Amino acid sequence: MCAPEEVDGAPRQMKISSQQVQLITKLYQEQKARSHSGPKTAPEQSGDKVIISDASQEIQKAMTKLAALPDVRAEKVAELKNAIQTDAYRVSPRDVAEKFLARLAVEEMLQDD
Repeated sequence: MCAPEEVDGAPRQMKISSQQVQLITKLYQEQKARSHSGPKTAPEQSGDKVIISDASQEIQKAMTKLAALPDVRAEKVAELKNAIQTDAYRVSPRDVAEKFLARLAVEEMLQDD
């Protein structure tokens, strides 16, 4: 895949589909199940402890940030609307094809599970 290109000086945003979020959640649950299947030790007298792996913490942070993002970026919509109206909006057929194939590959991976 190509590195993200810049549009008007800003890097393109990555779109995360609900299927990708489900995949992350599934991977998190599998990791969680594996970590709980290890050797059991007696609980400490001082109380229970919860230890979350670094990867799990990163996933939780990403999910929190994703939930905080607005559904629609008004400034981006206005910018694109203006570009379409002034006939300045151009779409690269190669970019469309790459995005289509990448999305198709992700969806096929999710269906295989």
